[in-house]
Amino acid sequence: SPCAVAAPPPPPPPEAVGAGAQVAAKPCTEEVVAGLAIALERMSSLAPAGETMTSFHSTRAPGVSIRDYLQRIRKYFGCSLECYVMGLLYIDRLIKKHPYVYVSRLSCHRLLLCSMMLAAKCQDDEFYSNAFYAKVGGLRCEELNALEVKMVKLLDFRLYISPDEFELYRNILSQAAAAAPTAPPTA
Repeated sequence: SPCAVAAPPPPPPPEAVGAGAQVAAKPCTEEVVAGLAIALERMSSLAPAGETMTSFHSTRAPGVSIRDYLQRIRKYFGCSLECYVMGLLYIDRLIKKHPYVYVSRLSCHRLLLCSMMLAAKCQDDEFYSNAFYAKVGGLRCEELNALEVKMVKLLDFRLYISPDEFELYRNILSQAAAAAPTAPPTA
């Protein structure tokens, strides 16, 4: 059963990350995670009022910020840093191809969860079951399965990322992280 919860594999050792990779011209750093949170927050703030509801939309805004949700994904997915770049790229491809899909406070979390799961499956040699990803993301496994199928179909099964495209989005995330205001030091 695709929803059976199996013990997750341990994260691959750092030297193995990207061993079967499609991408990774330059190594990614933690700044891509911070950059992804910033990029998604900005995209969400631009969503129009009264947007069309899609299967990626929740009925009410989640009680967790996108930054906290992303940190939860970072903690439990154990995926390579390249996946964060790929996750943004998949979301961007989706909204460019289907302009009625918006990244908003109602859709951001599900789009992120689904795109990160796809990225981990495409990029990393070892990944978890959909049941595990659903549990991390706070969805039912059946719902995440349906979102995965929907996203892959909306992307026309185009999950390959060229090195040039990857590098462009890695730079976008790095620049977003670098431009973010830093928190004042605590006393």
